Amino acid sequence: MAAQDEDTIFGHDASRVQVGAEPYIRGSPSTDSPKDKHISLSENEITSSNSGEEPNVEHGSSRQALEKRLVRKLDFIFLPWACLSIIIKKIDQSNYKAAYTAGMRDDLNLGGTKALNWLETYFSIPFAIFMVPSVLIMMRVRPSLWLPSLELVWGILTGCMAATSNVKHMYALRWLIGTCEASAWPGMTILLLSWYTPKEMAKRQALFLSAQYIGSMFTFAMQSAIYQTLDNTSGLPGWRWLFIINGLMTLVAAVIGYVVVPDYPSSPNPLTSWYLSPSLVATAQLRLSEIGKKTQTLTPQPVLPLLRKVAGHMTSFSFLLLFLAYAPWAWSQQTIGYFNLWLDSLLLPNGDKRFSTVSVTNIPIAGYGISVVSALIFASLSDALQVRWQLAIGINMLQLFCTTILAAWPSGFGIKMAAFMLSFLTGCNESLFMAWIGETCKDDATERAVVVAWAVALVYAGNSGLPLVLWPANEAPTYKYGYKVAAAFCGVSIMGVLGYRFLRGRKRQTKER
Repeated sequence: MAAQDEDTIFGHDASRVQVGAEPYIRGSPSTDSPKDKHISLSENEITSSNSGEEPNVEHGSSRQALEKRLVRKLDFIFLPWACLSIIIKKIDQSNYKAAYTAGMRDDLNLGGTKALNWLETYFSIPFAIFMVPSVLIMMRVRPSLWLPSLELVWGILTGCMAATSNVKHMYALRWLIGTCEASAWPGMTILLLSWYTPKEMAKRQALFLSAQYIGSMFTFAMQSAIYQTLDNTSGLPGWRWLFIINGLMTLVAAVIGYVVVPDYPSSPNPLTSWYLSPSLVATAQLRLSEIGKKTQTLTPQPVLPLLRKVAGHMTSFSFLLLFLAYAPWAWSQQTIGYFNLWLDSLLLPNGDKRFSTVSVTNIPIAGYGISVVSALIFASLSDALQVRWQLAIGINMLQLFCTTILAAWPSGFGIKMAAFMLSFLTGCNESLFMAWIGETCKDDATERAVVVAWAVALVYAGNSGLPLVLWPANEAPTYKYGYKVAAAFCGVSIMGVLGYRFLRGRKRQTKER
């Protein structure tokens, strides 16, 4: 191999390697003309067609080496940006909760009102409404343009939160931020599903999920630091500085996204050629083709057939079962969102608060740390053992145990603290559900995109109304219905997992016949 000419790859002319939208494997019908050249690479070949851009393949490379390079570059360039972006998204989504207990409640006279719930509702409604349209737009517009541009807009809007003088202005800004952020989570998940194989997906999805928890941790940690260092600087209270700093962070991440988001293997972002060479893109196409996993394209589809296809996915029995598996579990996770309100309500025998403002901000950080560790551990187990639904049920049962304790609301401080902390552990189900969706919908990229978007959209549709009914701020921290309904949600999710697994297994058996 070392004696070969540097212009050859595995004994083939390097000038004949071309990267295109659809890879094919040796044995498939093909023609070889000057305008459309192909190459077969011995045992593990990469063959594709397109306009003729030469790949940057190192002398002596192998298929295995190319795959390792591809995954390594995705892991060290795109995935970190995706995690950074989702950290910032989570901060911009939930920073109002940290600000609420750090002065905003008193400055805007929100005590005794449902303003905290309405701030969540005004974000969740547009988030749910615009999620599926945003995914459909990503089938026609490059994600590398769509996602960073929306992030720029919501970064500016987040900074504007610092200038509000009443809660109605915040409601309007939260609505607009929710509209823009609707693209981020499903869009990034679809891109991850488009580049990674099922065996790689759960761990990467877990890292991506962990970024959300890190975002929550960083929100509280940053608010604590800002409260102690910037409070009343330039005449602004610390909670206003939180929104200003968040907005600036978002703008920086958005600009980086234009040259990092890879788009789809079938139509890669030209600005990412600095780390994804044509040979690596061809490798990505081939390895997905070999496992029968279709990737999204930017080829415009007729609108009406696409809408009919989407409607078919929405009304199918399998989607209903998936919804019953995923959404109730996600709604049960609202339990941990009000952990800091319970901490803030605790009093000493003399009537003083048990925890200071800084402590109320810092204690949830430990909980989100548990979420990060559990997501990585369970995702590694899931990938290594290739088990999804079994772990999902086990984690649901733990959440059922925790919410049942909180529904009973025992008098002891320790048992309630333990229940809250264990609830943080159960957030790892998110990565298992998304990896499972990627596997079961691998035959249809449109189905995969729509199922991801609709599942998350319906969760946020519930999030827009459930807090007003189940978690009203004036009932904190005990809540009349919240913990009881959260426990019921866990039971529904377990039944949904079993039903969805049974249905997909039967469909697979029918297809194999």
